[in-house]
Amino acid sequence: MEHSHPDRTYKKSRFQQELEQSVSRKLISSLLLGCLLFCIAIAAVNALNQNARREDHLESVAATFHEVYNNTSAFLLDAGHTELFLSELRNDQDNLRYLISQYNVSAPVEIQLILTDSEGNVRFTTFSEGEMNLHRQEFNSIAVDNACHLMRTVYTTVYHFRANSSEYVMIHPLYRDGEYQGAVAVYLNENDWTKLFSQYQYDAILTKSNGDVIACSSFSFLSQKNANKYLPADAAQYVRVNGNRYLRSSRSLENGTVLAYSFIYSPTNYSYLFVGLLLIVLLGLSWAAMFARIMHAMTEQMVKSVDTLVREIRIIRKEAPDHIIEIDTGDEIEEIAHQVNKMVRSIQELSQRNIALAEVNNRMEMQNLQAQINPHFIYNTLDNIRYLIPTDPQRAQQLIGRFIGILRYSINNTKHNVPVKDDLKYLQDYLVIQSTRFGANFSYEIDIDDACMEFIIPKLLLQPLLENSIKYGFQKKPRIHIRVRGWLGEDALYFTVEDNGGGVDETMLEQLRDTLRSDEVNIEHNGLQNINRRIWLGYGGDSGLTIDSTEGEGFTVKLKLRLGGM
Repeated sequence: MEHSHPDRTYKKSRFQQELEQSVSRKLISSLLLGCLLFCIAIAAVNALNQNARREDHLESVAATFHEVYNNTSAFLLDAGHTELFLSELRNDQDNLRYLISQYNVSAPVEIQLILTDSEGNVRFTTFSEGEMNLHRQEFNSIAVDNACHLMRTVYTTVYHFRANSSEYVMIHPLYRDGEYQGAVAVYLNENDWTKLFSQYQYDAILTKSNGDVIACSSFSFLSQKNANKYLPADAAQYVRVNGNRYLRSSRSLENGTVLAYSFIYSPTNYSYLFVGLLLIVLLGLSWAAMFARIMHAMTEQMVKSVDTLVREIRIIRKEAPDHIIEIDTGDEIEEIAHQVNKMVRSIQELSQRNIALAEVNNRMEMQNLQAQINPHFIYNTLDNIRYLIPTDPQRAQQLIGRFIGILRYSINNTKHNVPVKDDLKYLQDYLVIQSTRFGANFSYEIDIDDACMEFIIPKLLLQPLLENSIKYGFQKKPRIHIRVRGWLGEDALYFTVEDNGGGVDETMLEQLRDTLRSDEVNIEHNGLQNINRRIWLGYGGDSGLTIDSTEGEGFTVKLKLRLGGM
């Protein structure tokens, strides 16, 4: 903004004030939205990360369990091992220790084995005498009975002798020729489970579906009242254990008979959250201060451009309507100025076209009025009526009605543009009168699509073309036929007027085409020229007349009225 008095106090314009306020509101809203989205993104990333860790941990626990379970099942169900178990029952030989020792060397979880016969007597065990107490013997007997009763290939259960102690038990009944021989039960070492779970970063619990603990990485997750059971009181994702917050999740294994629980330490870091929010706020304030300075400089420059544009527009409005704006700012304001200039030029061109159209309409109305009340036309029509009155009074009456309609339609100057259907009624009356006059020497057909009927066209648009066909057609031929067609195209309304009169030669055809392209009024052929110019001024674009003729065969005029005109 330029100042004629540098020492005068600078005052912001209302536009600049509103612009700065608007930009400030949007800037603050954007910063707040950015902070909110940033917090949401952090929370989402954290949630996704926790979910990924949870799934990875559960997958690892499940894989560990499946490996141990499958290895132990394979050991029990191996045909060679089964035969060895049966042989031990028959011969009472100590042939199993080496097999078990060899298995435990590579097994992730070591096993202890109890082999019982069909009477429930222990025939072999790897447990020591102290470990093979009455409690274990009674438990093993009940478990074997359950395995036989349930008819399972491998029956699983959990043995608890004291609190915070559990052993996963897998039992395989032995049969020969369909007759029960005994059972082999393996006890998976609890300490080995704990070693496997200690490899992972997070804690885990394995239980049977009834809550019996198979293995646990830390007994702090279990209730002190019943350390051998884990049955969650609710389905909450986050639980507190000894004051610590954990993300808990579970997965069903072995067709629902085993449950794996994952516990991921997830402390609520309010201090970190506060520090993060504080950093976001400080960054937001620093960005706001920086953007405020940039915004002030931008709005001041923009206001200068707008003030210049306003001054130029006031010149157009008050002093010179054809004034061309000259602004060289290199921004959108310059583009607006270019568009205003285009609009000014378009308005000037439209004004000139309207003036020219009014002049053409006046000439066309005068020509049409003169044509329709032409003394020869009136005389010929009245003479035909006089002839018909004694011979065919009904036809004479119809002709009088059509003649009156033509005069009324021609003289009525209240409408300059009419629907196609109104002008079509006039053309039909006109052609009937001409057909009555010329008799068998004149015929016509009208083929205008129904889709055209409601479109607005200049009044008496086609009548001069029909008159030309009749006037010049009979000069070279005693009998003529006129065809009027109309149809709706994709982007324009089309009409053709064709006759089979004498037509014109190539030289005359080119002269007529030159006349249509010329802006100078041609006295001899100004009818076609006026119609062409009237259509172009009213519809614009490539609207207008095109003519074609073959000497001795006829003359064709085609009209194109671009949709959206008038």
